[in-house]
Amino acid sequence: MATPRIHAAAALGDLVREARLAQGLSQTELAADAAVGRQWLVGLEAGDKASAPLDMVLRVLRALALDVTLAGSHREGRPVPERPTLPTASDILSRYEKRP
Repeated sequence: MATPRIHAAAALGDLVREARLAQGLSQTELAADAAVGRQWLVGLEAGDKASAPLDMVLRVLRALALDVTLAGSHREGRPVPERPTLPTASDILSRYEKRP
């Protein structure tokens, strides 16, 4: 199965709910397994946790054994910008070695 690409909180919530139901878990059971509150999980599944703490989201994904790719959304027709090339540690260190 391909790793789902998540572009929005609602899509993450849908994925979590579908995986939970497919595994026969209640919200209470998943919340306990992931060490999050049930009401918090309800909000995540509803897509209401756009600014959820990453550690909590990761605990839920881990409890469900889900792998996802988080992707920024882009308007249709616009190219996805290339990632900038970041300097390596060697590049950074060499800058300091050249200083008097």
